[in-house]
Amino acid sequence: MVDKGSLDKVKTGIPGLDDLIEGGLERKSVIVLAGEAGSGKTTFAMQYLYAGAALYKEPGLYVTFEEQKSTLFKHMARMGWDFEKLEKEKKLFVLEYPPHEVDSFISQGNVVEDLIRENGIQRVVIDSATSLALLREDEYKRRQALLKTIDTLRRWGTTTIMLSEAEMRGERLRVRFGIEYLADGLILIYNIRKGDARELALEVFKMRGTAHERKLCLMKITGKGIVLYPNQQVLTSTGAKF
Repeated sequence: MVDKGSLDKVKTGIPGLDDLIEGGLERKSVIVLAGEAGSGKTTFAMQYLYAGAALYKEPGLYVTFEEQKSTLFKHMARMGWDFEKLEKEKKLFVLEYPPHEVDSFISQGNVVEDLIRENGIQRVVIDSATSLALLREDEYKRRQALLKTIDTLRRWGTTTIMLSEAEMRGERLRVRFGIEYLADGLILIYNIRKGDARELALEVFKMRGTAHERKLCLMKITGKGIVLYPNQQVLTSTGAKF
């Protein structure tokens, strides 16, 4: 007998993605979205929040240690996403923590949880796990801080995407600080150079409790946001096929 709870999915709002992961992200899961700088991680995360607030009646929270809200809203407006309107309607909330106040996010976990409960927030984005980890001097303390953060996110009961930096090593992206082992899922965005141009590709590397496609999918950032093309082949810079 199929557990009905396992069918409770959160639609990402990314065309082409939900079909790869059995209809969406598992509700209340913590997913790491990793890629190099400029690969579209922030756009992906904001599209996820916008879809939740505007289409699926799921209020969202964006916690940022890097982006300023005014700049973020300005850039996202180019996609036709009016985050200022959603914020006024209390469908979207933004918490900004300057770099020297990143620790406050962890210590104020109960305050953030109250905000989530009072406003029915169901989707959360953390930007980024890298900022949280870099405050610590050694790998052990970094891992402990990330583990504590993920435990807090799970307690909130939201479906959360944590952004993280990654770097190319050969043909594979490697996530910093090993955070992918702590999370429920890992989505990688590749920024592949082909001669004088670059091509984006997305890979669902890990997704607990979900059957998912294990291949790179062509990804494009259009004037209306990110779109995946799962049926189009992706070539690496060396010409190898994924």
